[in-house]
Amino acid sequence: FAAPIRQSTVHKNLSRFPYPVTGPEPSSLYRPGQVLDSCVQSNSYAISFDDGPGQLTDELLDFLDEQRVKVTFFMNGDNWNCIYNPESRRLLKRAFNSQHQIAAHPWSHRDFELLTDDEIRQEMKKMEDAFRRILGVVPRYMRPPYGDHSKRVRKIMEEMGYIMILWDVDEVENDECDTNPSTKIDHIEYKHDDSQEEEKDGQEVKFQVDNSQKILASFSHKYQTKSSSFSSKWAEAVRGVPFTTLDRDAMVMGGIYQEATSVWAVEYVQSLGIDIMPVGACVGELDPRLWYKEIVKPTDEADLPTSCHV
Repeated sequence: FAAPIRQSTVHKNLSRFPYPVTGPEPSSLYRPGQVLDSCVQSNSYAISFDDGPGQLTDELLDFLDEQRVKVTFFMNGDNWNCIYNPESRRLLKRAFNSQHQIAAHPWSHRDFELLTDDEIRQEMKKMEDAFRRILGVVPRYMRPPYGDHSKRVRKIMEEMGYIMILWDVDEVENDECDTNPSTKIDHIEYKHDDSQEEEKDGQEVKFQVDNSQKILASFSHKYQTKSSSFSSKWAEAVRGVPFTTLDRDAMVMGGIYQEATSVWAVEYVQSLGIDIMPVGACVGELDPRLWYKEIVKPTDEADLPTSCHV
């Protein structure tokens, strides 16, 4: 890595910050606009979820609490649910107060390639406002819809102070059926000890990952017949929804549709002795203060909107 990058000297109010932190905030390892698609911590996995909170998020959080595992949630504002409705706010706060990393997914999950520059900024500014009001934080980490990180998108995210997070393992399918969403996993960042860093155009940082496909193929085979009451509820949640109408994130990574795969992923990855951690930690930013651009006092509950269309 290059020399550490100094953050702006914006005061951060830690009075309601749920993560344990001590001492001065360290410098960031990354510049705004960089694109990361894998971990740098040895022996680490980062499991992340897009699009929530959703109807199974409570049970997902129960499971993660039981396993003492922390993950990253890339949250939407007005996609499957409105982030301002009371139940969504409760779930968002629960994930945050449980010390999971909260990161940004655009407000409505619209394809950035179809939007103007100003529309892209509005997608992110609406998310910033919601996070600031509900949680008192504004994330530094974001994931673009469908992984789009064109030069134009990178420039806008750089101007807005975001680090862009992709993934290094996309879809893992079993050998029997390639249309069963319950046997696919997505957006799992993995770092093996002999990975090597590669930089491209000063913007994109990628890591050559060894053995991740082999490990995940083994995982898929081992757990493709596993069932539980939790995965049964997941199946019920998507019953009647045509598979082809769901975008890739919602099929295998969405907060509503995908939580059950985490049960299998967590159990199997832990059985290998691999550490599961939030994305921010797996890319080397172990201090949670580095995960957020702003840390302020949230808006009082009574003063929050209850709709995304006011």
